Amino acid sequence: MSKLGKRVYRHCDEFNSTTCESCHIRTYTDLPNGFTECLPCSVCDTSNGLRVKQACTVTSDTVCGPLPGYYCIDSLYNCKRAKKHSSCSPGLYIKQTGTEFRDTVCDHCPAGSYSDGTLCKLHTDCESLDKTTISEGTDTTDAECRDRSSLLTVTLCVCLGVCLLIFTVKAVIIVKKKNEKNNFKIVKSVATQDLYKCQANVS
Repeated sequence: MSKLGKRVYRHCDEFNSTTCESCHIRTYTDLPNGFTECLPCSVCDTSNGLRVKQACTVTSDTVCGPLPGYYCIDSLYNCKRAKKHSSCSPGLYIKQTGTEFRDTVCDHCPAGSYSDGTLCKLHTDCESLDKTTISEGTDTTDAECRDRSSLLTVTLCVCLGVCLLIFTVKAVIIVKKKNEKNNFKIVKSVATQDLYKCQANVS
């Protein structure tokens, strides 16, 4: 029988006692044993979301733990496999941060607030900022505000534009009517002159 950290090199016989030797690198035995070979140290595979939490020695196996941002889903003492913490979707917030042994817990933001998936923020109160609300906030976006002066400027510009358009249309109509009236006078004058010529020829 060999002690911890050793293996049986040669079993005892009627002439010799058991001979043991220390485990080689990356092998171990953590109990008194009769093994002829030490046990191989566990490998913490990063592809399984693992890191070395405690290095292997000749008397103890490697202890694996989850990588930062991961949590263990297979065996709590010596983690065999880990999974990445869940991300909260927009509109949700992180209620409980993930740990080595538990996933992230998400929850809905309360009414009147929004979130990009981390923290809830209250919607901007446009009225309290003496601004006009352009669009109401949702659970994923903030309210959109605009300065009242900007809105007034836009309104005035629109009104002026409409007034200018009406004035232009009226001016065009007046000019058109005036031209039609002048054309009628010219035609009438020419017709009168032709009539006089005809009368003169008859005489």
